[in-house]
Amino acid sequence: MSLSTPPPPEESFEGQLVGGKYLVGNLVGCGGMGTVWAGRHVNLGTLVAIKFIRPQFAERPDARRRFEIEARAAASVKSVHAVQVYDFGTTEGGLPYIVMEFLEGESLAETVQRVGPIAAGEVAKIISQASRALSKAHKAGIVHRDLKPDNVFLATNVENAESDLPYTVKLVDFGIAKIVDEPQGQTGLSGPTQAGSVIGTPNFMSPEQLTVGGAPDPLTDIWSLGATVYSAMIGRIPFEGEMLGDIVLKVCTAPIPVPSASNSALPAGFDAWFARACNRDRAKRFQTVEELADSLLRVCGVGADGIETATLSEDRVQYELK
Repeated sequence: MSLSTPPPPEESFEGQLVGGKYLVGNLVGCGGMGTVWAGRHVNLGTLVAIKFIRPQFAERPDARRRFEIEARAAASVKSVHAVQVYDFGTTEGGLPYIVMEFLEGESLAETVQRVGPIAAGEVAKIISQASRALSKAHKAGIVHRDLKPDNVFLATNVENAESDLPYTVKLVDFGIAKIVDEPQGQTGLSGPTQAGSVIGTPNFMSPEQLTVGGAPDPLTDIWSLGATVYSAMIGRIPFEGEMLGDIVLKVCTAPIPVPSASNSALPAGFDAWFARACNRDRAKRFQTVEELADSLLRVCGVGADGIETATLSEDRVQYELK
């Protein structure tokens, strides 16, 4: 989220007491469907972030369901690398809100916009951390569905003794997550998808998500994570387009981009790694997020004796120690 389009004064929550225990402070983020405010627990003094649905969406069942999905999905992922959810409720005026941990720092997208392409080794470490949360989500039957650089947050106020990075990676915004193991009729939390609709950010969506009937699953998240890695290392998204139709054609039919054509300084095996992460044939894609992350670490020479170069042979990826 950014503060580029702040809400009008009548949408301000500053100074209000929410849930009888959270005092709302200043606005820290603003998106299309919600606003995020700093806040404090009045008894404990704990700093939190409070996300409110915008009033114009409060009466829409799909928007309210999205809020509940975000709260439940994020709360279900028990990982230091997923944003922590502390509370969920409704204000006296009927607006749903989510109380989350307060994060300082910036998104991966903001970092790339600020400094340009990020070194391969650092990107591999970022994805390694993000993959830990995503792996737990997948094992819990949760598909994120909107993985992109904007939703990979680099938090500078969260300690992580296991990392040598100056920040801790957090997956955020589970608002359109799919809780795939719960029957829709029983919980109503299977995601705000309607037949033929596109839910997510098209530039980072897999071919099967962009076609009618494409169901989200862990392999769709793997494609999106591959596109996220490309964006971080190249400094631009792999499947660009101003219109949805242009993006669909590039994702579904155009030749898959070759990363080294845009950045010759990439590790030798990264082209093959990306070709597997974003392979249109789901059977030839990485099958788990752990496999994707471990492979990227090896290709980038992180935590290994040398760089392992991925090579495409007989429609599969093999590794050779160089």
